[in-house]
Amino acid sequence: MVYLLSQGASLSILWLEDNNFRGIISSSMGQLSQLYSLDLSSNSLEGNIIEAHFSNLRNLHDFKIASNFLNSLSIRSWVHSFEEVTRLTLLSLSHNHINSDFPPFFCNMKSLEVLDLSNNHLIGDVPDCENKLFGKILTWIGRNHSSLKVLLLRSNLLYGVIPENIVKLTSLQVLDLSSNNLLGSLPSSLGNFSAMLLGLRFLNLSNNHLTGRIPEKMGDMKLLESLDLSVNSLTEEIPSSFSSMNFLTSLNLSYNNLSRKIPTSGQLSTFDSWTYVGNKDLCGAPLPTCPVCRTPPDARVKDDEQLERLLEYTSIVLGFVIGFWLFIGTLIMKQAIRCAFFRWIDKANN
Repeated sequence: MVYLLSQGASLSILWLEDNNFRGIISSSMGQLSQLYSLDLSSNSLEGNIIEAHFSNLRNLHDFKIASNFLNSLSIRSWVHSFEEVTRLTLLSLSHNHINSDFPPFFCNMKSLEVLDLSNNHLIGDVPDCENKLFGKILTWIGRNHSSLKVLLLRSNLLYGVIPENIVKLTSLQVLDLSSNNLLGSLPSSLGNFSAMLLGLRFLNLSNNHLTGRIPEKMGDMKLLESLDLSVNSLTEEIPSSFSSMNFLTSLNLSYNNLSRKIPTSGQLSTFDSWTYVGNKDLCGAPLPTCPVCRTPPDARVKDDEQLERLLEYTSIVLGFVIGFWLFIGTLIMKQAIRCAFFRWIDKANN
């Protein structure tokens, strides 16, 4: 490999993925000044990557080094190494052992279109790329990366709320933030993705700690093809606007706290029960039918009290009427008793 690198000054594409290369990357790679695409994925590379590796790679557009054994120490040394690689459009570092704060080397990569840092152990704060403040997850989004199309940050330890300025990623088509520790509610600005040139196609926010209701404006994402909000704590009803998402072919709202009737019109009528499983207060097709009328417990107690009072009054009136007519009937039926009764009345008058 060292010989290959030393003899390939005019090399433009170097793909060495899925081999058994071990150890550190040779510094002679920095001599490949014409290199356009570099793929070192799925090997056993480790150690530090220094400035010499990238100082001459100013034409590099694609760099993949996923599924290796890179760690926090090697990542920190990349900050200055990448400052000269301004044309990079694809960077994949997924499935490594990066367990530090969010790496800041991407801040100057304004041409970046695909960033894959999924399945690492990224934690803590995220730099805002202006080197002024440190904030929670994704505070940098939309500031310098308007060309970003794919952002994959799944299966890390990132935390915080999803910011409203996420809509500034005007070219974004794929966003995967699943399996992190995101908090708070879904921003209503997500619906503004519909105003993008191409529009968001894939959105995965599953397996986080999101709360509150699903914004009605999310239904404005007309081009969305896949939406996964499962395993959160979202509440209230499913927005009726979801029915107009005509391109939606995959929907997962399972294991939340959603309630009320599932909208049945449009695209929502095509999904099976697995889409909604784990929401005990959700009803309607394809789940069991909603009850016709659900009387609140307090109302039922009040109705029972009124019924009991009505029955009591009715029994008193019926008792009086029955007693009166029994007495009169006895007088009419027996002549001796009737005569004695009238003689008693005459004596009383005298």
